[in-house]
Amino acid sequence: MGMDINIYTKGLSPDLIPKIRKRFTDFSMDIEFHPEFKFDEKTDTGFLPIKLHVQKGHSKAYDDFGEDVMTGFELFFNNFDYETELKEIQSQNTNVESKSFISKLLGRNKQATQTESFIVDREVDKKLKTCDQYLMLNFKSWNKSELRISLYFAAILADLTNGIVVDPQEGRYLSGQDALKTFPLEVDKYEQSISADEFKLDRFEGWI
Repeated sequence: MGMDINIYTKGLSPDLIPKIRKRFTDFSMDIEFHPEFKFDEKTDTGFLPIKLHVQKGHSKAYDDFGEDVMTGFELFFNNFDYETELKEIQSQNTNVESKSFISKLLGRNKQATQTESFIVDREVDKKLKTCDQYLMLNFKSWNKSELRISLYFAAILADLTNGIVVDPQEGRYLSGQDALKTFPLEVDKYEQSISADEFKLDRFEGWI
């Protein structure tokens, strides 16, 4: 079963890669992206291999494994334009409005009561207005390391680019800061709920 975590972001370039790696160390992890990765839509769409090392003393499962882990996620790039997206949402809302005789009679008063439109809400939309790309990350629920790497990557990237993380499973829109407070707790809770026999990891044996 695949799961998604998505990011509204901007300013993607190879310069972000060392910054992301450095931020991972703040959470007791050392990572390396595939050497050819550079945030290029043409060459980087698809599975992104990542070497992961969780520093000792921060996860019993990774301590017991004792080696670097091969992990990653599927990565897809999409252009994003705030005004276009807002107009699409407004159009959808208009199409589902009642067309009854009463609604037409009351339509003359509609503008007086109409409120400002948002894609999500005022605070989230402030960030969305500055974004120009929408990344989709897909990871496998049976691969235990993919959830960890996907959630941390999404939160760190959103924090570095002042973007927004979208969790479609829970219907959540989080700033990078909020995601970095929330996701580590959820990752720990998830990993601690898995028995040692079920916590399978793939050993890093070189780039694929």
